[in-house]
Parts: sequence; C-alpha cells; structure tokens
Amino acid sequence: MKKKILVLSVLLLVSAAALFAAITKQDAENIAIKDSGIASSDIEYMRTRLDWENGERVYDVEFYAAGVEYDYEIALSDGNILSYDREAERIWNRSSQDGISRDEALLIAFENAGISEKDASRVRVEMDRDDGVTLYEIEFRSADYKYEYEISTEAEILSYQIEKRGLSRVGRDAVVIDRAEAEAIITSYLPEGVEIMGFERDYDDGRYTYEAKAYGDGIEYEVEIDAVTRELTSYQEEVERWR
Repeated sequence: MKKKILVLSVLLLVSAAALFAAITKQDAENIAIKDSGIASSDIEYMRTRLDWENGERVYDVEFYAAGVEYDYEIALSDGNILSYDREAERIWNRSSQDGISRDEALLIAFENAGISEKDASRVRVEMDRDDGVTLYEIEFRSADYKYEYEISTEAEILSYQIEKRGLSRVGRDAVVIDRAEAEAIITSYLPEGVEIMGFERDYDDGRYTYEAKAYGDGIEYEVEIDAVTRELTSYQEEVERWR
C-alpha cells in the first residue's frame, strides 16, 4: 500500500512539474531562430526580455540579420509562438559606413537627456531612412519619463521628445496657476533668446495644461506643463529644415 502511495505521489509531482514547466530564455531564442530559418552565425544582434501579452507571460525575442528585423513573442509556459513580425525597411548595424555607430548615437541621446546608461530602461534603437536621410530612432525610459530621439548618422539630433508617464487627473474645479507664472516656467525650459510664439491653456483627458510653441535658430519647440502641479509633462525639439 505504501509503495502505491509513493508511486502515486511521484506521478502527481511529475504531472505538476509538467503543468508548470516554463521554457528558458535560451529555449525561446532557439525557437525563434529555428522558425526564422536564419543561421545563428548570421545574427548581428539579439535581445530577449520577459513581458506580458494579454495576461500571459511571454518572451519578446528581437534580432537582426541581413538587414531584416525579426520580432517574436513566445509563450513562457510552453514555447508556443504567439506572434512574429519581420521588417526589411528598418536596418540595424553596429556601425554605419556613412557615419556614427548605433552605440555612438545612443550615447549622444543619453548625454542630451542628462542620464546614464544604467538609469535607462526599455532601450530601443533602430536605423531608418526618411526623406533621403539615414538616421537612428531611439527610445528609452528613465524615472517617470519616456524619451524619443531621431539622430542622423552625422551625429545631429534631428528631433527629440520627452513625455511624463503616469499623469494624474483632476476635476474641472481644480486650482490652476495663472498665465504669467506658466509662461515663466515654460521659458525656463527654453534656450536663452528663444521667444514663445504661441500659448494656450487646455483641459483634456482630466488634466489642465499650458502649452507653448516657440522658434529659434531653425528649431521648433513645443513645451507642455501641468497647470496644477507645475511639472513638465512634454517637451519637444525639432529641426525645422529637417522636415
């Protein structure tokens, strides 16, 4: 009888282990590579991270080979491929024959943002070509802000945008700062000598904001602050001649 109970317990443990088995990061990468038909030796760059998709834990596997970007979502529980995408337009290279490398472009973005690499998360870098210009599209997060950059292979920042995440809502009866104080705050974010060309207060999606547009030295600026908390919620610079 004891032997039967022992055998039954072992079977139950094996069944439970199989039920809750999860694939490893290496397993997920191998599954994606095999499905793509690309040889491991041809992969220029690979990044794999855990994520959530529709309430399910997944591996997000991204890699580049022969000028094509591959992006897979693979279920952590059983290795099933939930989605995949391949893009030929966005080419990633460690270095560009025509200019700076990916790492150099990323360093420029970090230095401009005033943060270190260790403080950045969800970093994404892609090489693209728009209106005949080859550039790096860079995204990352740090603290409560999301950063987006477009940097040419000549090391020029063509545009960048900062957006605050996790904004709270207020009622329409909330107390807001006056226009003069708002202009002073916004001006503090602009380079010296750049004047505000357009200014307005808005209430949208449960938030009061002051928004301003400015222009100087061929660059267009857009700044938004929270009209209640006074904090910066969005900042954008764009080289006008780039467009």
